Amino acid sequence: MKIISFHIRNLDSFLEKLKELGYSIEFGAHSVLLDHSELTSITVKKEDSIELILIVHYITPYYRAETMNISDEDEYLKELIKIKHSGEKWKIPVNPVIGVVMTDKKELIRMINEYKDDYPVKDADKLLDHYRSRNPKYKYIPRLLLARILDELSRYRS
Repeated sequence: MKIISFHIRNLDSFLEKLKELGYSIEFGAHSVLLDHSELTSITVKKEDSIELILIVHYITPYYRAETMNISDEDEYLKELIKIKHSGEKWKIPVNPVIGVVMTDKKELIRMINEYKDDYPVKDADKLLDHYRSRNPKYKYIPRLLLARILDELSRYRS
């Protein structure tokens, strides 16, 4: 087992690339946090063998409502519904992705090291800057899930 971290700009694109290489994706623990970001674990398998566990902290289009500083609850809910029906769908990591590598296969590590992508929306930098400025301790959030996953893995392997 090895723990790595790496940068991606478009979670959906990264997961599609893994699927193209024959990996299956299973979403695990997921939470929408009080700062309106999301945290999830994703298990990456090949031939029923766990190759990688990802921990991803990200924002979605719903974070746009937070950038509008809407104080009226009804207006805020209307904006969320508007975003839902807009068809816009993406996940932009706010932190480096953490990977718990469970294999010695070089193909997966090579793919991660060589992977390059672009943000899925033009205003991604603005959204990320807004999120990060309002949540200065955002860098610590993935550690909580990493600790939990490592604890689960230690019990599984015992």
